[in-house]
Amino acid sequence: MRKQNPFSIYDFLGYLVPGSIVLYSLLIHKYLKTNEFFKIDEFINKMSSVKLDSLLLFIILSYIIGHLINFISSVTIEKYANWRYGYPSKYLLSIEIRGFWKSIDHWKEGIWRIGMIIILLPIISLDLLFGKYLNFKQFYQKELDPLLRDLIVFKINKLFNKIGFDKVDNYKEFKNGKANGYDFHRIVTHYAYENSKNHQSKMSNYVALYGFLRSLSLIFNFISIYYFLRTLVYSSFNIKSILTLFILGLISYTSFMAFMKFYRRYSLEGFMVIAIDPELK
Repeated sequence: MRKQNPFSIYDFLGYLVPGSIVLYSLLIHKYLKTNEFFKIDEFINKMSSVKLDSLLLFIILSYIIGHLINFISSVTIEKYANWRYGYPSKYLLSIEIRGFWKSIDHWKEGIWRIGMIIILLPIISLDLLFGKYLNFKQFYQKELDPLLRDLIVFKINKLFNKIGFDKVDNYKEFKNGKANGYDFHRIVTHYAYENSKNHQSKMSNYVALYGFLRSLSLIFNFISIYYFLRTLVYSSFNIKSILTLFILGLISYTSFMAFMKFYRRYSLEGFMVIAIDPELK
């Protein structure tokens, strides 16, 4: 197995960079309070004059904030994606997806999802507009063709037999669209990672990329909400503010689409490893 460095690519993209973006956003906000216009060269000069001890503190704070952002994004952005579109491992194989509201099993979940809509309003509103009505979801929620689906289902069955699990007879639930409650992809991923060194780095990179993009989407989602509330308080709605608000929301939604893309690729990578595994026959 490939050895992991103490400071991995996920630490950099998943924690340090998102935390740095948050801190820089706060610094830019502070800068704009004392300056009417944002001059990037002047701002960079101020940042480049930072002392070493301040730089170390900045890195530590970025890493800590990055952890918080990463966790919050996992229980908001990723939760919404799974509720709305289903897990990639499920829709890739055309397994029935219950949907955002139909998958509610308890009234407490309904309250939590209403709160989710409020928290992620910029993303969800643009996802409704672009994802549903303009069909942008075809870029990140695409099923596999029937041949690949049948091959992967066959290989999953063989993998389960290989590890001595035969509770599910030939995995017919996949064919009938009833495998929504099974977390079979966790086993597939572990097997793929343990048995294919050539794919380990690619899978790790996909995790780092979708973790980074998930955090980035959340950051710009919050910036959009803050900018909207600030504009509302100061009653400064005009073409410029509306355009700025739309651009911030668009950045958030674009990051969400990119997150969904790499989230899908990560799941597909595990499937393809077992699909070409000659031991599973």
